[in-house]
Amino acid sequence: MIPGPQRIAIHQAGHAVVQTIVGRQRFAVARVSIDVEPVESWRGLPAQGEALLDRETVLGLYEFGLVTLAGIAAEDHYLAETPPEGEPLVALSDLAAWQERAWDVLKSEARVNLVSRNVMARLHEWMENSALWSIVESLAAALLADGVVEGDSLRQILAPLTEEYERLR
Repeated sequence: MIPGPQRIAIHQAGHAVVQTIVGRQRFAVARVSIDVEPVESWRGLPAQGEALLDRETVLGLYEFGLVTLAGIAAEDHYLAETPPEGEPLVALSDLAAWQERAWDVLKSEARVNLVSRNVMARLHEWMENSALWSIVESLAAALLADGVVEGDSLRQILAPLTEEYERLR
């Protein structure tokens, strides 16, 4: 079962905002979309939406964790404010991608769990930042209105992050 459009928009906006912070102007988010059909994105686990970068990039494990788990952290923040009626779903494709990459590098369940907790703690801290959360909500609203945000519209929404990212890191 796929979450509603608002949660999908918050999730994808969370990815885009954290990609912008982690990118530190090395790369930019080129396109964010919720207007795509669910795809088999990770070993048969469905995902809907995308937050695409303007170029291919290699991220260290911690940065990869921040970017990959950002949608889940954004959903966590959203769900704390707007509890779901039923059982909350988790973005399994993101979680699976993170766990596989973390295991490949760390080779220990205890280490994977420790780094996962640290990554999520940082992401939850970021999502609690009112300036950052405002940007997540603005991007999610634009996604709900248009399905896709890119170009000048996307740059304008994410622009405040260039001032905010140094303080957050």
